[in-house]
Amino acid sequence: MVEAQRIMQVEKLLREREILYEVTGNDTASVTSSQHRSRSPSLAFAVIQKPRSPIKKGMDWKDFYPLHVIYNFMDFLEIQFPSTCTVTCIGKSVEGRDIKMLKISNSDASNTAVWLDGATHAREWISTAVVTYIADHIARNFHELPKSITNKDWYFVPIVNPDGYNHTHLLDRMWRKNRARIGNTIAGVDLNRNFSHYWGRGAGEYSSGDPHHLNYRGTEPFSEPETAAIKDLILYSGTPFKVFLTFHSYSEVISFPWCYTADPCLDYVTLLEGGTIMAKAIYETTGRMYKVGNFKDLMYYACGTSIDWSYGVARIPFTYLVELRSKEHKFLLPKEEIIDCCREVLNGIKALAQFVDTRKCLNHAIIAKRKSMI
Repeated sequence: MVEAQRIMQVEKLLREREILYEVTGNDTASVTSSQHRSRSPSLAFAVIQKPRSPIKKGMDWKDFYPLHVIYNFMDFLEIQFPSTCTVTCIGKSVEGRDIKMLKISNSDASNTAVWLDGATHAREWISTAVVTYIADHIARNFHELPKSITNKDWYFVPIVNPDGYNHTHLLDRMWRKNRARIGNTIAGVDLNRNFSHYWGRGAGEYSSGDPHHLNYRGTEPFSEPETAAIKDLILYSGTPFKVFLTFHSYSEVISFPWCYTADPCLDYVTLLEGGTIMAKAIYETTGRMYKVGNFKDLMYYACGTSIDWSYGVARIPFTYLVELRSKEHKFLLPKEEIIDCCREVLNGIKALAQFVDTRKCLNHAIIAKRKSMI
């Protein structure tokens, strides 16, 4: 039992000690024992669990895992492969949890960079499974992989939204947003409406100003620490990102900008070709067919999305939002499908990495030919 005015203080103490908890009520009437009553007019009740010990091995992708297992897995990779793997905290969530990033690199200064993230929307668990699976494969096989993989620095953020993700495992499986407070209520912000490019231009389903709407955009661009952490890392780290991949579920789609308009982006043909190559590799792996196209044509209008920002502001040329499995099961993908989904997307990413290098070589050849004609 916690007095109402001390709720925030106690929550901070629990988070700092990595103790899992959930506030379950604030009504003194639910206290039946007089010896437990407080003079405070309002109480909060917390279910507290002991901190869980770190895992001693990697994951097997036969299940969906809670936050602490994902973070321990990332730390485990760093311990196993210290020459290529580095784990850092790129920011803190609304509730003070770490936003962890794994970088896999051979430290070659000429490398370009690839960004992969998952769980922007908390309930989309398969996105975290796919990002961790790809990270595990690259970390364990780095020196045997083709040059199109090893000539890139790989940045993995499996859980953009740790508060929401933790909440889906503890209390509400279908929670989507982060856990931002609006007054005394945890209403949450849709992090994929909180990026600056064309932020707030739409209404309703595009980008809502209603805190209780699933697509609530927040009070201003990058109002949320989770999106601000991504912005700061990509814009101010000096890293030459060439690929941006954000994973969602469940429409089985490989999409690219724009989300806010039906107009094609400048690199429409190139992005369509890259997406088609990914879709082909996926189909050749499991027979699953992913549609390819710009986001608005395949999905719906949306404003303030991460791919519009990464392409339009951060100028990352190969930008994709991949909607994973499955249209049949929606957000509740059976555990038996996790491995197949991970395998097919891994092969899609390998094909994209090769395409990016081929496209780069082609551009260099065109530039060299033009110079020779001058």
